[in-house]
Amino acid sequence: MSYSGENQYFSFRDGFCESLPNVTLTSAVMSEFGRTLSGFFSRFCAGCCGFSHTPLLYALCSGISECGHDVFVCENTDLPSFRFGIPLLSADCGVFISGNGTVKISFFTNNKFPFSDSLLTRIMNGKPSEISEKYGKITVSTSFCNIYVNNIRDTAKGTDFPIKAGISCGNRAVRSIWLEFFSGEDEKLIFQISDDGMRVNAYSEKYGFISFEKLTLAYSFMLAQSGKTVFLPQNFHYGADISGENGKFSAVRFSPELKIPDEAVNQRFLNDPLFMCVQLTKNTDRFYSVLSQLPSISSAKRELAVNSIDIMPLGKTINEDNGRIIISRSGKNRISLLAQSLSAETASEICSSWTEKLREIDTN
Repeated sequence: MSYSGENQYFSFRDGFCESLPNVTLTSAVMSEFGRTLSGFFSRFCAGCCGFSHTPLLYALCSGISECGHDVFVCENTDLPSFRFGIPLLSADCGVFISGNGTVKISFFTNNKFPFSDSLLTRIMNGKPSEISEKYGKITVSTSFCNIYVNNIRDTAKGTDFPIKAGISCGNRAVRSIWLEFFSGEDEKLIFQISDDGMRVNAYSEKYGFISFEKLTLAYSFMLAQSGKTVFLPQNFHYGADISGENGKFSAVRFSPELKIPDEAVNQRFLNDPLFMCVQLTKNTDRFYSVLSQLPSISSAKRELAVNSIDIMPLGKTINEDNGRIIISRSGKNRISLLAQSLSAETASEICSSWTEKLREIDTN
């Protein structure tokens, strides 16, 4: 997924939209946006990461309600807990508001996966629905934080918590959830979590930097060892296919733009990094053993401003002898290059090489 476009108020990509520079989102704008969303789904849950977003949250919910649809409201919650609660509320759409200065609105379907680019584009270019004679209910619900934490504990019965691992995260709420399972102080293993809690890298005294992709590959390998078929997104590192060629496991690829297979939806690690890391490290000896068996994988990413976006090979995946490059649009006049290889040096070289090639195309 990549940059999809923009309208009067937002730019949108990768299952979320962000307010444009110098645009002030008023209650009227958010209410109208709620009416637009109501034309695509039946039952909603909406949340925000801080009380500063509450006015926008309730304006959005009012627009949904005006069109006759029910919406559950989760004030001042964190994204991992909110995302976990979407199917529990039988909602077919989850909307989460966050951001400092720039407002970010993230969207999820009832399977907890982000909207596809095609669905998000239709919604962002859609028109508000007509106001209904009967308003839908607006119901305040729990943040799901305690339920989420207890659920992960239940999946790891017998584990001696806290697991020894350092925790680094700029979001206090997300960090506090991870500290329910990890000691927070350890030099041998440290998890570095994004502020929204949706990505995590690790640093190991023994193995050095461990990327989010490598952690995902390690968990995939563990699943395969237990006899399960592993489903991975199409653009996930090709190192997973190399593992399959070695007879260790074979991943089934799927496109997030198409209907996501039920088997992939049921693989919780694909949208819950905390669950994945608890399962990986509840037995640290096994975790390090798995890491030692995996191929070395690395990625490099660069952003490039261009003058002629229309002549760029957008949406292309190009195989090289020693890796591959994925080219996508990341802004109105920007492209993103993602190089995948079996070494950091080679990935960087592929990125540099294609940066020059695309600059040449842009100037001709």
